[in-house]
Amino acid sequence: MLHRILSTPISSNLSLVAIRDRSRQVGELFGLDNLQRTRFITGISEIARNAVQFAGGGTLTFLVGDASAAINMQCVVAQISDKGPGIENLDELLADVSLGGRSTNIGIPGSRRMVDGFFITSQAGQGTTVSLEMFLPRDTPRLTTAQLGGLVEQLTRRKAQTPVEELERQNRDMLLALEALRRNKAELEDADARKNEFLAMLAHELRNPLSAISLSLELMQRSAEPMSDIQARTFAVIGRQAQHLSHMVNDLLDVSRVTRGKVELKTEIVCIDTLIDGAVEMTAAETTRHGHRVLVDCPSESILVRVDPGRLKQVFSNIIHNAARYTSQPDEIRVSVSADDSNVRVSISDRGIGIDASMLPRVFDLFAQASMGLGREDSGLGIGLTVVQRLVRDHGGSVTVESLGIGRGSTFVVELPRVHNAAPEVLETVVDESNGYAQRILLVDDNQDSLQALEALLVMDGHACHIAVDGKTALSPELAFSPTVAVIDIGLPDMSGFDVAANLRERFASSPLTLIALSGYATAEFHKEAIEAGFDYYFAKPMPIDKIFDLLKGLPEPKAVAN
Repeated sequence: MLHRILSTPISSNLSLVAIRDRSRQVGELFGLDNLQRTRFITGISEIARNAVQFAGGGTLTFLVGDASAAINMQCVVAQISDKGPGIENLDELLADVSLGGRSTNIGIPGSRRMVDGFFITSQAGQGTTVSLEMFLPRDTPRLTTAQLGGLVEQLTRRKAQTPVEELERQNRDMLLALEALRRNKAELEDADARKNEFLAMLAHELRNPLSAISLSLELMQRSAEPMSDIQARTFAVIGRQAQHLSHMVNDLLDVSRVTRGKVELKTEIVCIDTLIDGAVEMTAAETTRHGHRVLVDCPSESILVRVDPGRLKQVFSNIIHNAARYTSQPDEIRVSVSADDSNVRVSISDRGIGIDASMLPRVFDLFAQASMGLGREDSGLGIGLTVVQRLVRDHGGSVTVESLGIGRGSTFVVELPRVHNAAPEVLETVVDESNGYAQRILLVDDNQDSLQALEALLVMDGHACHIAVDGKTALSPELAFSPTVAVIDIGLPDMSGFDVAANLRERFASSPLTLIALSGYATAEFHKEAIEAGFDYYFAKPMPIDKIFDLLKGLPEPKAVAN
């Protein structure tokens, strides 16, 4: 229920001074803060100016009572009515505003963004009525009729300000609003920093159990013991879901780094088809699981781009992964490449669920998710495409999306600058066919499930292992074990893995020792600190066991330990 407070005429641009004055008095009387008052006054001024310009004037009425669309909230309302020609394209205007359009005219779009509630009715030849709501503070007691009467009496006793006084007051309000915005900016930056710290800690805590699960699955797959069909299917499900969780954790970290500009691109000249082949290989498990085929159409000529290969493979694999995920029936995913003198165009098309027209402008927004009802199986976090857009932009390119609507598939197009007259940089790879030498490996990790699974895998591969669940045990003087390799978790309960590494390096200075850092933290800062602490290699959890095995194969034969 709304209670009328007072009305004032809108007759000309000169009357806008009095209207701003009354709006400020109402805002102060009902407890709006500085920023709320500035927004409220600005919104009212814009609509009142419209009434003067298009209808020759109107009436401003202030009311107070229950908010229209918020439960248990009180609000102050400014209702501006005129008897002008009305607004012919009202639906179109409001639709553009609802889609986040930015109009050069402040008027209705600007006023709508200023207030907490905005309602407008207009009929041709019968005028327009606009209601602007601003919520009162939540702790405001519910106003009684007697209290309202007293507040109205206070308003009627207040004298109007002169134009000069109004201008001075506007300047003061603007300064107060700017100060409030500065405080809000500082608070948002602080909240963003805490959010990034939380994401890093969350990723670390999620990577630890994922590492144990992945290593245990790897152990089962390498075991010589036969498995029943039920066991094989069960372990396959666990493996896929663990991989899906790992993918989401990586996305969380990536979006945090990318939005802060913390991604360092290591660019080189490569063929575009090499990047696409890598992306197809990375998504092979996902496309196979859904029964899809990926068809690639590349020109016969070599098309070169200067990019960070790892990041661009991630871009294309994210898009292919989405195409596989959102195409419910087995189908084809088509990747086509074209180029002109300046740009390379990669188009990835599917015939999946498609994208609604209202969702298209927000596809690349952070955490944007189309409504999928209750059936949200495998729907992700809504951050992969944000990472795609930021990475492509960092490479000087662009990414766009097209869809004819729900059920009609979608096409993502990535454009990158083309490179001419340069040879792709090919890294020579040497394949080691030998099994390597048996190493003496010290394993330090407080996650015992992960520790025991890794120990079993390394012993199965012929290595001798000793385990420690904390730094004190790993550095114990009574330890009768001379390691050639130490795999150390960074986050130990009693000391950091960096300290353990430094102590081991000093203790075994006279004999070769390869130090491998293993951690749920995967930021560049931790990589740098690990190298400074004396680590030779750094791996993020879940443990990439094949890479560890390949690394161990390349190590020299250990010296025998003297008895």
